[in-house]
Amino acid sequence: MTTEPTNAELLGIQPHSLVWIVGDSVEETALLDPFPEGVETYSDEEPEQPESWLDDTWTGAENRPEPTDPVKPSGIDTAVIAVSNSQEFHMRLDDVLPRMGSVGRVWVVYPVEALPLPILRTGVDEYGWTAETPVELDETWAAVELTLS
Repeated sequence: MTTEPTNAELLGIQPHSLVWIVGDSVEETALLDPFPEGVETYSDEEPEQPESWLDDTWTGAENRPEPTDPVKPSGIDTAVIAVSNSQEFHMRLDDVLPRMGSVGRVWVVYPVEALPLPILRTGVDEYGWTAETPVELDETWAAVELTLS
């Protein structure tokens, strides 16, 4: 008796690997359940800034903390960028694609009706990536693996 592969297996997520899920929608990330045994997820949360009780009304911006560059994670086996529409897609690209150079495998998970493949391909191409052939996850969602050009 053969069983169909899970969506996580279709995306090449291996047991005991580290997966970075970029996206905050439960629906998008639930597509990957169940993960293979021992998979851990990477959290890309911004560190909490201590509250400043200093009123800088009169002193100006010199009391504000300097902005920091986003962290480039290491040790990530697979990254999954989950988006629900083209606006979110472009926002996520700006935020994470420049940080994906050392990630082994990068996927974009998207609803086929809300993000046409030509827009996806053009968007990732602007960052030096190529979108491969889509993989159907269910009747609404698909995934495209990205490779550096």
